Amino acid sequence: MRKKLLFLVAAILLLALAACGGGGESSEGNASNTSNETEGAENEAAPAADGGSITVATTSEPGNLNPMIWPTVSDTYVTHMIYDSLVIPDEELKMVGSLAKDWDVSEDGKTYTFYLEEGVTWHDGEPFTAEDVEFTFTALADPSYDMGFTWRVDPIVGADAYKNGEADSVEGIEVIDDHTIEFTTEEPFAPFLSGLFVGILPKHILEDVSPGEWDKHESNRNPIGTGPFKFVEWKTGQYVQVEKNEDYFQGAPNLDSIYVRFGDANSMLASFMSKEIDITEVPVAEVDSVATLDFSELTTQTVLSVFYVGFNALNEHFKDEKVRQAMAHAVDKESIVESVLGEFGTISDDVFPSEHWSHNPDLPQFEYDLDKANALLEEAGYEKNSNGVYEKDGNPLSFTLELPTGNKERETTATLLKQMWDEAGAQVDIQSQDFSTLTSTKLLPEADDGTQRAVTADDYDAYILGYSLEADPDEYRSYFGSTYMPPNGYNFVSYSNSKVDELMELQTKQIESDERQDTFWEIGHELASSQIWVPLYEQENPFVYSKRVTGFEPDFRGVTFGAKDWAVTE
Repeated sequence: MRKKLLFLVAAILLLALAACGGGGESSEGNASNTSNETEGAENEAAPAADGGSITVATTSEPGNLNPMIWPTVSDTYVTHMIYDSLVIPDEELKMVGSLAKDWDVSEDGKTYTFYLEEGVTWHDGEPFTAEDVEFTFTALADPSYDMGFTWRVDPIVGADAYKNGEADSVEGIEVIDDHTIEFTTEEPFAPFLSGLFVGILPKHILEDVSPGEWDKHESNRNPIGTGPFKFVEWKTGQYVQVEKNEDYFQGAPNLDSIYVRFGDANSMLASFMSKEIDITEVPVAEVDSVATLDFSELTTQTVLSVFYVGFNALNEHFKDEKVRQAMAHAVDKESIVESVLGEFGTISDDVFPSEHWSHNPDLPQFEYDLDKANALLEEAGYEKNSNGVYEKDGNPLSFTLELPTGNKERETTATLLKQMWDEAGAQVDIQSQDFSTLTSTKLLPEADDGTQRAVTADDYDAYILGYSLEADPDEYRSYFGSTYMPPNGYNFVSYSNSKVDELMELQTKQIESDERQDTFWEIGHELASSQIWVPLYEQENPFVYSKRVTGFEPDFRGVTFGAKDWAVTE
């Protein structure tokens, strides 16, 4: 199948052109000099040696170490090193084998037969087999599972019957032998392979545990995987430590151990400056200061991501599309990018990343225009009160913007948004909390018994987050499909659009890439019109790392995705 993927190198070229066309000269000059110095340093660096330890920082503590439980970026810093998937995306988003060394697809496009690597063992020494694969994906169809990944098994024959208690197994998942497994879907399903990019779980550890109780099981804080690193310790509020898996089937890692430390961006950067940490993300405002350090190198992580504001469609104000559109017109994205990100950011008008084939270049535009914002509010029945705040039926346009702590750029963006919306006649408060608190109490709220429940209008008004595309744009179905509202998915904005539902379903059946692209462009047009997400910007993530580290090349797949090949020179 011909794919019209825009290679990630295009993103780097466009970023470079944008930096040359404007942006701060001092930042651009330092970045350029650092690049030249890095090249020379690599040529003259001491050879890497086996062994040693590296400490990498993240701004949020993981919430779970089971990759099937509402995974976050901070979780993946650890889980990408512990667990393997059947398949993984390469640098061009093409799926290649990991635990699956090869596979066949039937002529009708419905049956996938996977041939698994042999000699793979779990970290506790138990053999990995096709039974573990069957267990993992069957569990996602279990009636008690409510942690975000049901969509990956929905297309499989018999998944619904198993989910509804009408069958004892999923008919379309069949173990042929210890190293062969077969999946059969109801219809050809275009994103099926990409949906298998998720960590395989050990049957012998979890088979007697209800998937709905996985988050309470001891393995969630003491995980057993097949990956290149083994779990050692999770010290709450400080770090997670992993160590080399000497028996890893793709060859043992270079390093003896890796520590993942947590803390806010400023404290992690300070720890880097004192050489307690080897790798950390750098707030854009601090890039110039670290670029001159003689013991460090600067790089950027290319990510297929969009930072955005999400509105709760159950909210009395934001259930009206015109109000959301008005708020979009009141955002000066150019000013935000220029003041917060400089050369590391570009304006975004689409929920789909601009360098991915799913991005529609011809979308409705919501340029910064306070007159249009005011006109839309008045069309929606609002008028200004004596305090200069718009209100409708005595209800002022007052709301709270939620955001997770730890990301300097996001925090500054929230402050600017408040200023812009206040100027437009809204009354905005900012509320910050750590990421796990934001998700468990606001976006993916828990009932009194600890299970996921539906979002209500009282849970939150609006939030600011980033979304990264991992492998296939079908991932958005869980965020915008009307059947994927919590606890059944990530549609915590409670967006419901029958046309989007139909198009999202249609794209799964379109094997021809041109047809599928056209469908996603229609989806993008609908979402852009609704402004249920207000896209703000795309960002290249600056990272600084010690010159003693080799092999650190973060990309869209994750910061620690290539940790097996990291090494140190001392």
